[in-house]
Amino acid sequence: MQGKFVCLGDSLTYGFPYGPQASWVAYASGICGLDLTNAGVNGNTMEDMAFRFERDVLMPKPETVIILGGSNDVFWGDISCSMTVSFLEQMVASAIDNKVRPVIGIPMPIDDPIAGPKLELLIRGYHRIATELMLPILDFRTPFTEVDTGRIREELYLDGCHPNLMGYRVMGETAVHFFRTKQSGL
Repeated sequence: MQGKFVCLGDSLTYGFPYGPQASWVAYASGICGLDLTNAGVNGNTMEDMAFRFERDVLMPKPETVIILGGSNDVFWGDISCSMTVSFLEQMVASAIDNKVRPVIGIPMPIDDPIAGPKLELLIRGYHRIATELMLPILDFRTPFTEVDTGRIREELYLDGCHPNLMGYRVMGETAVHFFRTKQSGL
């Protein structure tokens, strides 16, 4: 697999609180030898990412963009799920119009009684977009969820939202598996 990738996201892409060197992006890049740019910004919402999409994604002219976000949107009550999904749709449309392959990232679950269920609504919207447009999904949710109970795998979290170092490694391994199995489609 070749080409340039931009990984657009929030703190989950950036690698908070450890920094980009501990992120899933750095891990996957190191293992796969791919040209992955970490365009994660702590605290970003999907609206923030849409605002910087041209600068951080279109100007560098990658072949592929991985868009991972939504966790901050569900923590801040003034942003509706439908608005968050519409910002993702805008970015996907812009990527396609500019000949950049979009990949939709599915964030890991959140251990919060209000934000957690809202995130599940977003994820359903993300899956709808991916299905309608036949886009690949990079699923970080599944490896952070216990198979038997559906609860979060607490040992992978720093604070119920952000991964710890082991969690970022799991994200990196998930991305490596994605890149290796989606080679012909990307």
